[in-house]
Amino acid sequence: MMEWYEIEHWRAVDEKFHARYNFQPLCSIFAKGIEPRDSNVVFKEYKMAVKRTYTENDDLEQAYFDGEKWTKELFLRFFGEEMYALDSYHDYYRFLVNTEYPRGEFGEWCVPYLPDGDYYFFLNMDMSLAWLGHPWRNTVTVVGAELVAYIEENGCPFLEGEPASPSK
Repeated sequence: MMEWYEIEHWRAVDEKFHARYNFQPLCSIFAKGIEPRDSNVVFKEYKMAVKRTYTENDDLEQAYFDGEKWTKELFLRFFGEEMYALDSYHDYYRFLVNTEYPRGEFGEWCVPYLPDGDYYFFLNMDMSLAWLGHPWRNTVTVVGAELVAYIEENGCPFLEGEPASPSK
């Protein structure tokens, strides 16, 4: 069952996003993609350790699909039943997290979890938690103290950074 709905009145969602995050879409590796307007918001930018890679038959590598599984489990754990997926300059979606995600021409999610030329944003419904992909910096910015803490403690198979050492 696929429960993704294209948002027809996307301007309201876009305004809410821009009100919460100072999104500046610049084609530069030096420009940060977002900066939460609330200085108390915890966020961290992670470099991608892997990129979308293909086999000789133009199929996505298994590691990419493993990353999709990991990311969906993260969304299920933290984002609630419903969330947003925004493909900057393209479509905005509202969807149920625990459903089948629609696929693009190469088999990836229609809004991929890793940036590949566009900015991709996944946000919970009040936009307090976010997964924001920056295509020029090859980074993912994670917003929300609980998301950052989870990745810092457990690591992520496709983002750079080691899990924190257990304290003795």
